[in-house]
Amino acid sequence: MEKIHNFRDFGGYKTENGNRLKKGILFRSGGLSKANNDDLKELSSLKIKTICDLRSEGERKKEPDRIPNNEPVTFFNIPMRPIVDYHGRSLKRLFSLMFGEERRRDYIGESYTAYREYATGYLPQLKALFVRISNPDNLPLLIHCSAGKDRTGVVVSMIQQILGVAPVAVMNDYLETNQNLGEYTTEIADRLKKLAYFGVPWKMYMPLFEARTDYLNAAFSQIKDEFGAFDQWVRRGLDFSKKEIDTLAKSLLT
Repeated sequence: MEKIHNFRDFGGYKTENGNRLKKGILFRSGGLSKANNDDLKELSSLKIKTICDLRSEGERKKEPDRIPNNEPVTFFNIPMRPIVDYHGRSLKRLFSLMFGEERRRDYIGESYTAYREYATGYLPQLKALFVRISNPDNLPLLIHCSAGKDRTGVVVSMIQQILGVAPVAVMNDYLETNQNLGEYTTEIADRLKKLAYFGVPWKMYMPLFEARTDYLNAAFSQIKDEFGAFDQWVRRGLDFSKKEIDTLAKSLLT
């Protein structure tokens, strides 16, 4: 994709019991608002039926999805909060970046907090998504947020792990974002570099634009802290029965 950052199939991985996630039905990406006509043609060729948008209402209003108008698509929204609204351009926010509260924020620490929240703060919504994608009539599916890194990274990782993909493969898929966000990260860095004219150490914000092992581990640590084990997060947190897990596996595994 030219203008849809971090677009890729997150299927194809082998599970620990010898099955494999189907390819061509599970996709992830950054925002769709800047999709060009070639991107829309490629999206159309994939015949995506469901788009799960993990952005907040404010983000969706600022940058609405652009999708092919010749394909019937169902939207499903889980409004997860962004770690920080780095799209803000107000004078008040600029002042805060230069002199105020934002300059003093621990963005790495806030990333840990957000990832923990993503893992256990949206359980009913995540279950509704997993039930939806258990029905082959709703596939292929695209999950996206703004960069396709944090919120998308956590949700995709949970789907893969529920289906039995090895944790190492789950982590590698998450970290692949760092190879796919070159242009996006460059755009953000060019914007932030302008803050140097005001004496703002702009590199302090760059951890927000990286996929890091310790970020995703924070999500899984939250699951362990709250539920003891991942399977208990599935059973008690999501209230996902064995029958529902089997239905999800039947839909997504080969």
